[in-house]
Amino acid sequence: MPRRAHLTGGGLLYVGQTANARRRLRDLPVGESHHLGATVPPEVWECVVVIAWPRLLAAVSAEEAHAAEQLGHATCGLALEYLLQITYRPVMLARRRSTGGTWTPRRIEKSRSKGAISSTRFPELFGAVQSRWKALANAQPVAAQPVVYSNAGRAVIPAALHRASS
Repeated sequence: MPRRAHLTGGGLLYVGQTANARRRLRDLPVGESHHLGATVPPEVWECVVVIAWPRLLAAVSAEEAHAAEQLGHATCGLALEYLLQITYRPVMLARRRSTGGTWTPRRIEKSRSKGAISSTRFPELFGAVQSRWKALANAQPVAAQPVVYSNAGRAVIPAALHRASS
C-alpha cells in the first residue's frame, strides 16, 4: 500500500509501501514505528495518505491484474512505490547523506530494484493509484475530523489528530 507523508511548505517528504496499511495509519501520524517520525516530527506533517491498491485491480485490464497476482502483491507494491517516487521525487528519498555528512542526489531512475524492473507492467494500475492519491492528498477533513476515507484508501491529517487529542 503506497503511503506518504507531506510537510506544509516542504512538499512531499516520503513515499513507501506497506503490507499493513491499518497499522501504518495508526502509527505514522503519531510518529511511531517508522524512521521518518524520528527525522521529521509528525506534528508538522500535513497529510499521511495510504492507498489500498489491491482494491483497484478490478478496474484494470485482466493482463495487469494477472501480472499483479503473478508477481505477488509485495512486488507489485514495490513497483507502485517506485513509480510514485519517480513521479513525485519526495524530499527524503531524492538525496542521501554521505558518511561525511554531505548530501548527494539519489538517482532513483537508475534503480535495478525488483520494483523498478516490474514497474513498466502497471500503467493502468498506477494511473488508478495516482488518481486516488491526488484526491486523498487534496481532501479537506470534514468538521476537523483527522481522517478522510475513500473506497481505496485513507488520508490522516496529523494536525487535526493532534488538535483532537489536546
